[in-house]
Amino acid sequence: MCGRIMLTSAPHVLAEAFYLDLVPELAPRFNIAPGGPIAAVLPQTDGPGRIIRMLDWGLVPPWSRDPSGGPKLINARGETITEKPAFAESFIHRRCLIPVDGFYEWQKRGKDRQPFLMRRKDKGVFALAGVWARWEYPGKRTLETCAIVTTEANSLMRPIHHRMPVILPPGDWKLWLDLDAEKADLCLALLRPAPVEDLLAYPVTPLVNRPEFDRPECAEPVWDDGPGQLNLFGGPA
Repeated sequence: MCGRIMLTSAPHVLAEAFYLDLVPELAPRFNIAPGGPIAAVLPQTDGPGRIIRMLDWGLVPPWSRDPSGGPKLINARGETITEKPAFAESFIHRRCLIPVDGFYEWQKRGKDRQPFLMRRKDKGVFALAGVWARWEYPGKRTLETCAIVTTEANSLMRPIHHRMPVILPPGDWKLWLDLDAEKADLCLALLRPAPVEDLLAYPVTPLVNRPEFDRPECAEPVWDDGPGQLNLFGGPA
């Protein structure tokens, strides 16, 4: 699964990386938890280009009777995304990119869990596959929500967790965002584990467990109490 992300790149860097029409006004976030707003890259609705829109992390299907009831759907399994009513329509009609500088996952160790951060070796921004939905309140007020698409873990993530978010390379961004609904099934081929060559994973402070702890220290490597030394898991050099 993917239950915590980080987005710290400067707004002008995001605008350049994702070919945005406008530079977004975003403050750096080191520990973004489900339930609150996260940045999502969407196509413009009235012309070419892309924008960043803030969506609540935890998808509420349009047919839900009450957006406040039931668990929020923060992840969508790529293997079953076209079979689940909660995600199928969003996959066909409303795909998005979730820009991140890293994401957290927890490794089980008996009764404890050690948080790890996965990011690019160059510490650059990258994109996770997302789907989103719009729920309308009476009076036309809307709630826009999203979920991050996941897949099986690659060899780098597997010692930490058996699932990971789908990381889309830049060459696939246009296809994911712009492919017509009639051809949406072609996007299923993109929902695969990411290559490990450019990625790095390392243990971080357990303070990440607290969503309110949103500081640069979240991203700093720590000494791993397991083997008694700092572990940096990286793909091939």
